[in-house]
Amino acid sequence: MDKELQRIIEIHKERQLAMKELSQSIGIDISFSDEELAQYISEAYAKNLSDKIKEGLDKWMKSAF
Repeated sequence: MDKELQRIIEIHKERQLAMKELSQSIGIDISFSDEELAQYISEAYAKNLSDKIKEGLDKWMKSAF
């Protein structure tokens, strides 16, 4: 698995755990569903890939001209 994807998954798992702990403290469930968690991970990874592609293209364009 891609290291960046692993990092993103770990961040969102920690976020989910914090939301569950907060939910228990306040007595209202504000945690994310598994579907929401998967969506947030997917969106974060897609943004990361897009940023890497843009960065690579920018470098290529600067070196080409």
